[in-house]
Amino acid sequence: MTDKKKIVVLAGATGALGSDIAQALLEKPNVQLRLLVRPESVGKLATLKQRGAEIVEFDLQQEGNDQQLVDGLNGAFSLISALNGGKEIIVDTQAKMLNAARAAHVRRFIPSDFSYNIFGLDEGDNPNSDDRRAFAKVADAGRGDVEVVHILNGAFLDKRIVFGFLGAFDLQQHEALLWGDGDAVTDVTTYRDTGRYAAEVAVDDAQVPAVFEVAGEVLTFNQLVKAYEEASGKSLTIVNKGSYADLDREIEARLKAEPGNFYAWLPLMYYRGSFGGKGKLHAIANDRYPSVKPETVQDYVRREKL
Repeated sequence: MTDKKKIVVLAGATGALGSDIAQALLEKPNVQLRLLVRPESVGKLATLKQRGAEIVEFDLQQEGNDQQLVDGLNGAFSLISALNGGKEIIVDTQAKMLNAARAAHVRRFIPSDFSYNIFGLDEGDNPNSDDRRAFAKVADAGRGDVEVVHILNGAFLDKRIVFGFLGAFDLQQHEALLWGDGDAVTDVTTYRDTGRYAAEVAVDDAQVPAVFEVAGEVLTFNQLVKAYEEASGKSLTIVNKGSYADLDREIEARLKAEPGNFYAWLPLMYYRGSFGGKGKLHAIANDRYPSVKPETVQDYVRREKL
């Protein structure tokens, strides 16, 4: 036995998910959390630093600093990316991170997937998923000695995502907006629980599957509406927006009309993947980490008093 702590390096701790991953790692006494952060964002991590996180100022998008990144990963057991962005971040920057992880002999790299089943979608269904599959191909082409683990958790069970961004609910108007029949099965997981699972994967001494799936709850859209109503005590009117074919046409029309305004069409793409069946997870492995007791929809609605 040894008292030496595992070093876990995290990029993207200033974001919603990154913050939850950091919190989960700081709860582990055998972990030394090291955060990669741009100099201008250091102030946002003051609380994490006070709790023991090590801060490494580093701009991942700056060119010519590859050796500095390798130095920043020195001694690390795993590297987690909770970065967001387009191809330049998800493919190019994460490829840079993976190369540095290989050079620093890091055991495991967890890229910023954290979504529904991106491998079940077709090219063009969602550009964010396209970018993540593109990175997976880069990783597979030169994996080396680093384990690359893609964590998939379904849609984020959160007032900003399932009850917000996706356009599935208008809680102000007490409406649920339905495309399709509402009977396709989907997966939802809170940010907090996703962060906990990511922390477990990050420190696991055993080999982890290359695609690791977790879910807080598995249910249909109709069951999601019912769970919200039972937990909140409020009734929702289901507004039928049309079939999945109608949704596909709506996405195509919005994309053609406003290609540069992703708020016009990207939420509908995520809706289609989440509630249309393509993004369904197929090998959910919550039982690998029984210490994580994920919240259900009713748990979350009651906690947030939605």
